[in-house]
Amino acid sequence: MTTQSPLADAEFRSRLAAPHNPLRMLISPIGWRAVLYCFTSIVGGVLALLAAILGVLVLPLVTWATANAERGRLVVLGLPRLTPLPRTRVRHPWDPRGFSDGNLAVWGITVLFGLVDAIPGAALAILILGLAYTLARQLNAFRWSIDIVLVGGELAVALVIGLYVAWALAAAQAIIVDIQLRPHSELSQQVDELTVSRRNLVDVFAAERRRIEHDLHDGAQQHLVLTSMQLGEAEYALGRGDLDGARRALQAAQGSVEAATTSLRDTIRGIHPQLLTDRGLVAAVRELAGRQSLPVHVEVSGGQTPGEDVSLAVYYLVSEAFTNQARHARATTSTVRLQLADPLVLEVYDDGVGGAQVRPGHGLSGLVEWTRALGGGFWLSSPPGGPTLLRAIFPNR
Repeated sequence: MTTQSPLADAEFRSRLAAPHNPLRMLISPIGWRAVLYCFTSIVGGVLALLAAILGVLVLPLVTWATANAERGRLVVLGLPRLTPLPRTRVRHPWDPRGFSDGNLAVWGITVLFGLVDAIPGAALAILILGLAYTLARQLNAFRWSIDIVLVGGELAVALVIGLYVAWALAAAQAIIVDIQLRPHSELSQQVDELTVSRRNLVDVFAAERRRIEHDLHDGAQQHLVLTSMQLGEAEYALGRGDLDGARRALQAAQGSVEAATTSLRDTIRGIHPQLLTDRGLVAAVRELAGRQSLPVHVEVSGGQTPGEDVSLAVYYLVSEAFTNQARHARATTSTVRLQLADPLVLEVYDDGVGGAQVRPGHGLSGLVEWTRALGGGFWLSSPPGGPTLLRAIFPNR
């Protein structure tokens, strides 16, 4: 189970902070948000209790629904909505899994705070409404006296006290609910992200397999078929005693074999570059840059050697960036920056027309998922008209 980070916890509590000046509480959004939150707490708590009493046999569904309502209700206080749990977690209304993920505890908290909020809420509401009614009557009667000032002051004090009480109750409930639900919500979000990443990787690997099949079919296979035909011509020429024709056919067959070897070498390089294994990432990137049709400047800083997984991911990111530049960018120059430190930073820049996107199912999307699977981050800036900047960061421990 994940835990809330100190930074996230500090940001969460800072959004719940109340102003130190009591008079500012009258105009502070947090105070009136807290009143609305407490009112919905009373309504939600009573409904959750009645639903549990009337539908005791479907209590797992009630707790699941209550917890999901609390996940969304945090936005009333200006807090981020927690990721809802999928409905498939509870396959039927009496499924015991409805009690999991902190749902039962949150249902109890909702009912408890609903009842607790009702007591001071009702008392303060009666007091404030009574003072407001008295002040309105005196103002309507045009009885301008010290009583109006006193009643107005009492109303302001009662409002400030009511706002602080609502804030204290709302903040306490929100913090408890967040402690109960955030770990499960973050875990559910991570599961969803992993599911999407796995689906994207499967699509990308399928596309890569089709690319390899296409390269083998249109490259090496065609050359080998041509070699077979040329060897047949040589055999036929030898049968006729035509030594010159047989020699020409054998020379053509030798050229076809060399072309097939070159095609196979290019295909293998696309699967795993041997230079990357033999001489390392920097040499492989420089060799890749040297094969491009436009000038590429490679800048390297730092001396920390990256691991094999990181090196391979960086190499393919650079290769895919070069491929996109050649096909779409219409760039005149390109720059690759490698910072070999912890973290490792890769930047690929070109002065092309821009408009590059990460599209699902294409090569770059799979590399993005690969980057994230290694614990890294990926950013792409490519506005229409250019320039394009690809940036990736990898942990390099």
